[in-house]
Amino acid sequence: MNRINQFKSVIAMVCHGIKEVVLVLIFVVVFPLALAFSVDVKAQERNSLEAHLGEAEQAFRKALELDRTDTESAREYYRKAILHYEYLVNEGKVRNGKLFYNIGNAYFRSGDIGRAILNYKRALIYIPDDENLKQNLEYARSRRKDRIEVSQSKKVYRTLFFLHYDIPSRVKLYLFLISFSLMWVLATVKIFLSSGQIKLAIIILAIISAIFCTSLVVEDLGFAGKPQGVIVAEEVVARKGDAETYQRAFKEPLHAGTEFFLLETRGGWMHIELDNGVDCWIPPGAGEIVPLG
Repeated sequence: MNRINQFKSVIAMVCHGIKEVVLVLIFVVVFPLALAFSVDVKAQERNSLEAHLGEAEQAFRKALELDRTDTESAREYYRKAILHYEYLVNEGKVRNGKLFYNIGNAYFRSGDIGRAILNYKRALIYIPDDENLKQNLEYARSRRKDRIEVSQSKKVYRTLFFLHYDIPSRVKLYLFLISFSLMWVLATVKIFLSSGQIKLAIIILAIISAIFCTSLVVEDLGFAGKPQGVIVAEEVVARKGDAETYQRAFKEPLHAGTEFFLLETRGGWMHIELDNGVDCWIPPGAGEIVPLG
C-alpha cells in the first residue's frame, strides 16, 4: 500500500513538474512568439494599406493630368483609384471623412453621380462642417436627373428647427460649452448674491444649453432611425411591392443620385421613402445605405 502511495506521489510530482515546464515554455517561448507574430501581421497589414493608399493617390493624380486631354483614359485611372480607395474601406475597415471625400470625387469625375453623392454623404458623417465637401455634394445633386421636391411638412420642420439644420456642428458645440459654463458660473454667483436677473439668466442659459445639447445628440444619432441611402443604379423601375410582378410606383424610372430613407428590406428589395414623402420598392443592388458598419 505504501509503495502504491509513493508511486502516486511520484506521478503527481512529475505531472506538476511537467505543468510548470509547460507554463514556462508558454511565457518564455510561445507568448513572445505569438506577440511577435501578431505585431508582424499588423505591420504587414499597415504596409498593405499604405501601399493601396499610395496607388490610389498616384492614380488619382494621373487621372487629373489626363482629364482635359484624354477623358476616357482619365476615367480608367479614376476607376483604378476607386479600387484602391475602396480596398481601404472594405478590407482595411478604414473610416474617415477624407477617404470618403476622395472616393466621392473620383466617382464624380468618372461620371458616376450616384456613388459620388453616396460617398460625399458618408464623408459628411465624419467631417460635417467641411464647406468644400458640402459644395461638392450640392453640385453633384444638381447634376442628377430626378428632381424630387421636399415635402411641405419637411420644409416646415426644417424652418422650425433651423438652429439644428443651419448651424454647423462645431459652432453648436462651442455655443453649448459656453452657455453651459456660464450657467454654472452664474449658479455659483447666485449662492452668494441673490438676484432675480441672475436667476433669469441661468434659466435662459439652461434652455440654450439644452437646445444645443439636444441638437448635437440628435445629429450624432441621426442615422439610428431611418437610415439614409442613395440610388446607385443608372436607372431603376420603382414598384409598389417587393417583386417584379408588382405595378410600377411611378411612370418614369428613378435615376442615380436620388436620395431616400430606408423603411425596411425584404429579400434584398428595399422599401424606401423619397424626400416628397412617397414610398416605393427598389430591387436588390439598386441602392446603397450611407452609414457603414
